[in-house]
Amino acid sequence: MTTRLEVEDGRLDLIEDKIVHSLGERPSSSIGEIARDLRVNRSTASKYLHVLRAKRMVNFRQVGPVKLWSLEDEK
Repeated sequence: MTTRLEVEDGRLDLIEDKIVHSLGERPSSSIGEIARDLRVNRSTASKYLHVLRAKRMVNFRQVGPVKLWSLEDEK
């Protein structure tokens, strides 16, 4: 079983792919919501969200104490 999906010139691992699909279905999600959807620890979700942000695939906006994450092209 492969855990990596080809994405243009780079690679997207399984958790990153699940995060992208989750945000596609439910934009503006908190880390807690994403972690719950993926059934991973919050710190794991946070790590992968920051990796995806470095790849310019996701971004967040601060709403009070909460970061709401969405796909980069979502506004």
